[in-house]
Amino acid sequence: MSLEMEQRIAKLEKEMMDLRQELDVLKQQHSAGQSTAINARKTIIKQSSSLAEQKSNSTSKPNPRPIPEKKKQPQQSLEERIMWALPKIFMVILVMGVLWGLKLVSDYGYLSNEVKIILAYALSIFLAVLANVLEHRKKGSPAITISLYGGAFIVGILTTAASAILYEIIGLTLALVIAIIYIGYGIAICYLKKNEILTVFVAFTSLLLPYLLEYMDFSAVIILIYVLALFTMLQFVIYQHKQKLALYIATFFSMLAVSIIAFINTDNRAIMAFGLMAVLAIFYTSWCRLFNIESKWKHIHVGLQFSLGVFSLLLLNLMIRPIEYSEALLFVLVILFATLAGYGYRQKWQEAFDSAITLAFITLCNTLLVMNIPEKVEDLLLPFITFTGVMMSLRLRASLMKVISSIIFAITIIINFMIHEPAPFFSINHASLFMPVIYLLLIYLYAIRPKESLSVFEKLMKDLYVVDFLAVITTGYFLVYISKLDAVYFAGVSSNQHMMSIMLAVLFAASLLVPAKYKGRALTPVLGTFFLLFTLSIGILPAEMQGIEWLHLVTRIIYIIVLVALLIDVLMKGRIYQIYQQQMGKYDDPTVSAGIVLTMLSIWGFVHQLAYNNLLDWKLSIALSTITLFVTASIALWLSTVRNLRTLRLTGFTILVIAFIKLIFFDLSALDLLIRAVLFIAIGGIGLLLSGRLLRKDQK
Repeated sequence: MSLEMEQRIAKLEKEMMDLRQELDVLKQQHSAGQSTAINARKTIIKQSSSLAEQKSNSTSKPNPRPIPEKKKQPQQSLEERIMWALPKIFMVILVMGVLWGLKLVSDYGYLSNEVKIILAYALSIFLAVLANVLEHRKKGSPAITISLYGGAFIVGILTTAASAILYEIIGLTLALVIAIIYIGYGIAICYLKKNEILTVFVAFTSLLLPYLLEYMDFSAVIILIYVLALFTMLQFVIYQHKQKLALYIATFFSMLAVSIIAFINTDNRAIMAFGLMAVLAIFYTSWCRLFNIESKWKHIHVGLQFSLGVFSLLLLNLMIRPIEYSEALLFVLVILFATLAGYGYRQKWQEAFDSAITLAFITLCNTLLVMNIPEKVEDLLLPFITFTGVMMSLRLRASLMKVISSIIFAITIIINFMIHEPAPFFSINHASLFMPVIYLLLIYLYAIRPKESLSVFEKLMKDLYVVDFLAVITTGYFLVYISKLDAVYFAGVSSNQHMMSIMLAVLFAASLLVPAKYKGRALTPVLGTFFLLFTLSIGILPAEMQGIEWLHLVTRIIYIIVLVALLIDVLMKGRIYQIYQQQMGKYDDPTVSAGIVLTMLSIWGFVHQLAYNNLLDWKLSIALSTITLFVTASIALWLSTVRNLRTLRLTGFTILVIAFIKLIFFDLSALDLLIRAVLFIAIGGIGLLLSGRLLRKDQK
């Protein structure tokens, strides 16, 4: 190769690099006048590329120059999306303004109704023609042309409805023909323009036609055929352009249109029910064709599919209520859901299979409810059906489905708790009241299972302590269930709920032994707060008993045992102390002091309760209460010396002062000589023993 040729090739390569950079800049501009220059530069690039290939083929040495990387197409920013949506918003505003302007002119008497309708149709045609002209001349952005096409459709449909129903200017048959022409136009522009928002507008507006047909006294069957035909035609647009949002919205309004027509025409409920299931079948067909198992939004799509299935089940229940043998129609819906589940299983779509099989199961339970089943069985099935919905949402990890199913489950459980009583003990009523305890426990255990990664919604729920409070809700429902047992089987004992109080103490003690990953972060603090309140309300003041006195005494003894066990565990650094060592390391002294005071007050209250129930002489109760004060002070001072607890030592001295005041100013005048002697001997012995221990400790 000659030197001149090599210089020429090098010059062309340099020019090619400059042109590539300039081309990247020009790509950001959308002006039509620069397209010719871009094509020319592309031709130069191709020529220079071919020359470079000739050079590489003619020489044995490879070209060391690195190949420039291709730039990825930048995604639309938020500002660009807003700019793209603004024309559609302004088009709707423009249409509404024109319509209100025509009405204002009519109100002043300048235009008749006929002229208004003609002007509205002229506006519709003008918008469509203007959009076509702008598109062919390539003036304006695609967002403007799409908005104009959509505006022409909306104006035409609204004008047709107003002229036929509101003003009665044109005949109903002619209005129907014009509406069908506009609907055909709308579907055509949706197919050609490939815009999902436009498809949503056309679907929503077209589904207003059934109400015009109802106004014209058309047969409900003909209206149903129209809805099914329109919905089927929309599927070609939706599937061709993968418009999933339009699919959900069109399905919702199609179901709504069929249901409203069914409620208006009570004579064809069965046919309308089959029409509703036909809409659902068409929806599931398109949904399966559009579903992508690799999509990161698959859980949302499965949740929406599940929600529409539940919505159709609700509408079908309202629709078939007056129909005889309505369970047969529900069984057809079960077959539809089961078919979807089978298809999901064959395609290995785990989420779709779980959702469909849950819908089939819920519908089957609903079928059993519609059948002549005893009312008691229905009380068991309703909470169970809502429970399966919550479990399904947890299985799919679908956020919206979790919220909806949880609200429905909560409402069902509250109503169920209010209307049922645990009497007789072995009855369906009692089972209906108890089963939610099991449901809540299973939901909690499934919710805390370990996950590889958390979604944004799950992270938010974790930050808000939602799962942790679910443990509190589960325990709370169990405690209020026990309170109902108290009210039914221990009525008249006292105003206190003794069985619930005992269970609260047991659950609090058990929660201290369970790691936080199983019980959550909120259960133990909440139970501890209520345990403290119940200790102060039940364990200190004597209560009036009527009938079963032992139950109240057993409750007091259990609370004393729990307090003593906790104190021993903290002092001996047992299992509970080791679990909460980081939290309690700085609060050992106040915790022990508070525990000793609560234990002393509980024992004092127990002694006074015995005297209140005439199980102990009142003079002896006074002596025992004084001995309790001195024993508590002695134990507190001894432990403070052994464990070097300053707050506990101050507590012990305070209790000791109170004990001396009570002994001198109250007990001397209230007790007889025998009890006074025994009391002083006991207190003196305890005091000498304590003093010896304290002095021996100080000498060491």
